[in-house]
Amino acid sequence: MPHRRRAHRRWRGRNPALRWDLQKLALRARGERDAYDVAHSQFWCDAEDGVRLAGTRLGADRDTAIVIAHGFMAYRTKPRWRVLAEGLAQRFTVYTFDMRGHGQSAGACTGGEKELKDVHAVVSYARSRGHDRVVTVGGSLGGIAVIGEAAAYHDVDAMIAISSPAEWATSDSKMVRRMTWLFTSSLGRVVARRVMGTTIDLAWGNPLPPADLIGRTRLMFELIHLALQTDSTRLITMLLTGTSLVPPIPGVALGHHDLSHHGQDPEKIRQLKTVPAVIGHSFGGLIAQKVAGEGVAAVTVAIDPAPFRGVLPLP
Repeated sequence: MPHRRRAHRRWRGRNPALRWDLQKLALRARGERDAYDVAHSQFWCDAEDGVRLAGTRLGADRDTAIVIAHGFMAYRTKPRWRVLAEGLAQRFTVYTFDMRGHGQSAGACTGGEKELKDVHAVVSYARSRGHDRVVTVGGSLGGIAVIGEAAAYHDVDAMIAISSPAEWATSDSKMVRRMTWLFTSSLGRVVARRVMGTTIDLAWGNPLPPADLIGRTRLMFELIHLALQTDSTRLITMLLTGTSLVPPIPGVALGHHDLSHHGQDPEKIRQLKTVPAVIGHSFGGLIAQKVAGEGVAAVTVAIDPAPFRGVLPLP
């Protein structure tokens, strides 16, 4: 009998459908919705390593499709991600999905190592629906995934990463310690699976950090600059990078990544407004990237971060 109970517990923790039902019950208990207010339909697709992914398509057929990748311990109908999807669906066709180990999708969360395959699968699905342009939008863990997907597959027209950590180990902040505990502790993984509905994979392949992947997308920025010079497009993409490093700014006690997950906390919002934004073009883009690495800016926008001919980039 004890063996049967253990087997049942293992099945219950890994069953995506039951995990999704528990999340929906939690939403309803808080008085929040688990569906969308705009026209939508369910879709399924498979990542290249065989992980089954659940998603929702919102809005009418349009030329541009937006693929949304949520953050860690989230799911596609989580209230804030649902609001984002519904808002974008007013002007675009939106494909939002549960990343591996989250919501209805199978597999286990790898902290950003394999989630790029999930984004690629949904991007490919959107392409198969006949859209002229596909843009990816990701936040936090989703930001790592869209950066990695753009660098590895070069199949998107634009990519937006919101509050994506530049390095895997950025600081000794409370949030980073909590994430480390969830991934490395057996109890933490149980809590993540049973309480948050997120299955975590302990295996770690030491992938390139997002900051290195951004460097691999430099060609994309150069093409954007050329397209603007030749008036081939009016589209400008912006790179938003985050960090958990605490900037040396009076009155700021947390890094941008921690502050961006403010949860409507007035004090965190006040600190977030204090940290500046930096915008750089060409050689200024290199400086903006250097500033982003130091963690002194809330947002960095690097447009064509390439040095002028004969000028060496910063180390």
